[in-house]
Amino acid sequence: LVPLRGNQLLPAISKRGDMIAFISDASGRADLFVQLFSKTHGLMGKPIQAFSYPKSVQASPTFRPDGKKIAFVSDRNGTPRIYIIDTPYPGKETTPNPFCITKKYRQNTCPSWSPDGTKLAYSAMIDGTRQIMVYDFLTKEEIQLTSGGYHKENPSWAPNSLHLIYNTVDPSSSELFIVNLKQKEMMQITTGPGKKHYPAW
Repeated sequence: LVPLRGNQLLPAISKRGDMIAFISDASGRADLFVQLFSKTHGLMGKPIQAFSYPKSVQASPTFRPDGKKIAFVSDRNGTPRIYIIDTPYPGKETTPNPFCITKKYRQNTCPSWSPDGTKLAYSAMIDGTRQIMVYDFLTKEEIQLTSGGYHKENPSWAPNSLHLIYNTVDPSSSELFIVNLKQKEMMQITTGPGKKHYPAW
């Protein structure tokens, strides 16, 4: 689909289906790209390099529902944190200045923008264990949703922007859980052998 050399990874499509964000190592490092797309004509123009930073790795892009901004992971300052940039368009391709929204904890990964555009879920390392966090764009707060043992990763929003599904990470078994933003109670929805990962609502 994308005419770039090297590897293309971690694709995300905009809600309107007119843009694809992805990571490519075509330049020798993992950079963020955006490709315009038409449902009738396919690819529109060449991929746009949305963000690159020397000796750093970009990962896991996710579009705001209106497509005007992208959240992604970057270790440009030494540890993975989540940044926000304006979505580049043809003619507006200058490297944007990203805004870091995760300052409370380190090792922030797996961002997921809520369908109503007001929140961003992600995973953060807290006291040695990865927990599910939510950044509220209205209050500018970083809110911890989960606690307890076992790492928790890969949050995905329900259409109502109130529930999240995620997976635990455990050496013996990984399961899927749902959490409600109001009650913050975790409900396990899978059991049995095998590891369950990367849920998508």
